[in-house]
Amino acid sequence: MMVKRSEMVETTNYNVEDIISFELADGEKVEAMAMKQEADGMIFMLVDCLKDEECMNEEDSNRGGWDASDLRVKLNGEILERFPAEIREQMVAFANGDMLRLPTEKEIFGVNEYGETEDESVEQFAPMKLRRNRIAFQGHNGNWEWYWLANKHKRSASYFALVASSGSAGCNSASDARGVRPAFKIKNL
Repeated sequence: MMVKRSEMVETTNYNVEDIISFELADGEKVEAMAMKQEADGMIFMLVDCLKDEECMNEEDSNRGGWDASDLRVKLNGEILERFPAEIREQMVAFANGDMLRLPTEKEIFGVNEYGETEDESVEQFAPMKLRRNRIAFQGHNGNWEWYWLANKHKRSASYFALVASSGSAGCNSASDARGVRPAFKIKNL
């Protein structure tokens, strides 16, 4: 059962699959679904992609992986600044210090088909077991969207893993523009 919350509420007692709705500073309306409870907070991921597609790296390379990517810088800079203060104040940083990140291939699919192997402790987000939850639309035009994952390709110098518009695993060149479906963590009280 999904609980839809139309406004940010004063509680952080969320359940997996709860959805919160809010508006970004530029007026873009977004929804985020609760994906996984961790000791310090609930991980949320946008239900759909942001309206603007982004390349992972302007240079067609996956050198340095997610940590060295142009998109990581943009996500934790200008995109994070678009999030309302009420949400940012409730966020908890991930282990690497980022407030926003992309999901990983294993969090979406439970395996690493294209991306480099992830730690055994990483598990598929429960809602992602349903293909419909893996499918995302582009906020700008409403079409089904391909979107980036944080894993660089295990056998390519320029590709990253992604989710195809059908909800299946895929990969693409780092310099191509694709959808962005960020994850963030809301602290437990």
